[in-house]
Amino acid sequence: MARILSVIAGAVVALTAGPPAQAASGPDDEVRYDGAMVTPDLVADRTSHARHGAVLTSGGGRVLSLPDETGGLFLRFPAGSCPAAPCPQAIVQPLVPGALTPRDGTGRFGFGADLRLTAEPSPAAGMNVWQFGLAGVGHSQWKLQVDHGRPSCRWSDGDRVVLLSAHEYRLTVGRWYRVRCARLSSVLFQIRVLDPATGAAVVPPAHAVAVMGPILPAGLATIGGKRVHPGQADAQTDQFRGDLDEVYFTRS
Repeated sequence: MARILSVIAGAVVALTAGPPAQAASGPDDEVRYDGAMVTPDLVADRTSHARHGAVLTSGGGRVLSLPDETGGLFLRFPAGSCPAAPCPQAIVQPLVPGALTPRDGTGRFGFGADLRLTAEPSPAAGMNVWQFGLAGVGHSQWKLQVDHGRPSCRWSDGDRVVLLSAHEYRLTVGRWYRVRCARLSSVLFQIRVLDPATGAAVVPPAHAVAVMGPILPAGLATIGGKRVHPGQADAQTDQFRGDLDEVYFTRS
């Protein structure tokens, strides 16, 4: 089993005010999905790189681009919950693995999204927002999840793991949140939960300090779930059920 360096903020390391996270916009942006779609099967990357994300579905699931009250757009994933297959499933898969990796595996990088739950989450299933790499010994990974409505960030070099919770804060259904995960230095990790309308912190930022090797995930990243599989329910796919906007990865 991979060695857990920080399971919940405060369990292994103390929480501190810490430095601010790196900006989520600017010249180092690698991907950013803000709700627009090129086609019904392709989510638009708004950066100059145009690294669009392919939509994969099963069981009647869809990803929809819908307008918000300000005239912007957001992405809607299948609503409700599904304890038994077949389930409506949908994910977005950026086809750019190299662009979503810290340059040497040890540098600063951040990822996150604006998100809104549209129903009470299932108590038996996880919900992935961003995932690149698998969990388990020998697998590098970075990940943002809102399992059971509680946001957390995970980083692993394949041996050691940092799993950082936002003080076990539970998201309110129907409210937008901005969740930010960042590796601020080779040893400092952070999660922030903000109000996207004001930029104010919903809860104080949480930090973990851990020595970790290169984080170099393999394969392709996914947004909105772990996989789509017609024979599996939410407990196997970690399907996100709700709305996403401003989904990004950046490195520096």
